[in-house]
Amino acid sequence: MDKFLLSLKNRVLVPSICLTGMCLWLVICHVHYHSYWMGTIYRVQTTDFNLLHHTLPPVLSDMILADRDDLIQRTLDCSFGLFGMVITDPSGENVLYKTEKVYRRESWQKRVQPESLLKESEPYDLLTDPPQLEPLFAHKSPRSTQAVQVGTTKRGVKVLGRLYYLRSAPPSFAEDLSNFLLNGFWELSGSKRGYCYITCSCIGFTLAILLLVYLRRRGIELKQKELEHMQRELDIRKKALESLGSELATQKARKVWLEREADQAYKRAIGLKQSLERLKESLGGAMQDNFAPADGSQTVVSTGANGVTGGSGISGTNGRISQIKIRPPVAPPGSILEEIESLLPALSENAKNLRSQADVLQDYCSALEDRQVEMRKIVENAFSRTTAITGATNSSGVAPPGLASTHVSPAAPAPSTLPASKAPVQETGPDFIDMSPR
Repeated sequence: MDKFLLSLKNRVLVPSICLTGMCLWLVICHVHYHSYWMGTIYRVQTTDFNLLHHTLPPVLSDMILADRDDLIQRTLDCSFGLFGMVITDPSGENVLYKTEKVYRRESWQKRVQPESLLKESEPYDLLTDPPQLEPLFAHKSPRSTQAVQVGTTKRGVKVLGRLYYLRSAPPSFAEDLSNFLLNGFWELSGSKRGYCYITCSCIGFTLAILLLVYLRRRGIELKQKELEHMQRELDIRKKALESLGSELATQKARKVWLEREADQAYKRAIGLKQSLERLKESLGGAMQDNFAPADGSQTVVSTGANGVTGGSGISGTNGRISQIKIRPPVAPPGSILEEIESLLPALSENAKNLRSQADVLQDYCSALEDRQVEMRKIVENAFSRTTAITGATNSSGVAPPGLASTHVSPAAPAPSTLPASKAPVQETGPDFIDMSPR
């Protein structure tokens, strides 16, 4: 039903409801027409005819005997033309008196002919001389369609005439309705009252139906818009959920990759730690060998945690750094990053220490090179002087005075440290030479 309401447009819906209301109005008006003319008016005339059957024949008989035509006509006109009364001769072939008044329209007047009077459904009464007080016909109830005979005429009674009762023929439905619409819409009498009530009720009912349909359609449209909005919001949330799902999958893959990279980094860090320890051990040994003082005392190079040579942090006779506790290779993936972060400061400090130690080594290497150059010069000077002294001794056999007490040290420099062209000749010569600088 809701889909049908939404599918209809206003230019179709409103005329359809109005047409339905009009059809309903016509049906109810026809029911009212039938109820009024075939029900109410018919029962009222039946009641009137029943009264006339009981009272009118003796009165008219007396008037005819008294030869009061004026009273007879006035009596017949007392119906105001709503229904007709006709008096004929005893044979019924000639009309003597009839109702002359017409109420708004002619209805029964066309049936005032002797041949038409015999076809009337209402039986006629007899006017007698002397007047008969007992009625001949009567109706059992207002709803009865035929009068029943309740009496007979007495013997020896002279019949003066016949009294016919003519029912008013109701107007047609179209005539009655057009009379209501065109002539006196405001008049609330007769059938017009019912038509007015029916019209107002149908108009109100149609307007109420239009209002209800409009409200229902408006409510359905609002609900449909709300559903569309909820559907769009649901689609947006669904897309967001799908995006979050894909992001979660990406993050899971990234987590797996990070855990794998962290494990590899951790293993590389372990290897680097071990390499650093081996490097520090080798550097510690080299420093002890290269930088030992000449008097035989041993100096230990220590490196502290702040990268300064000499101080606390590395102690002992061998100059080694205290052992660092290394985590086994296999560890829970969740603690790998934390341990790597905890190892990074130590690695940074170790790098600083190595850099400072490299600078110290470079300085010592420079000092060693300077000393080597100086020693080479001393050896060369000593060699040249030894050669000169040797030549002089060979020629004269007497050593010079300044070199007589000079003793040549047996610890001469190694042949590898002297040039090949200047290697000393140990053939002859004194055992002591003067190596003091001049």
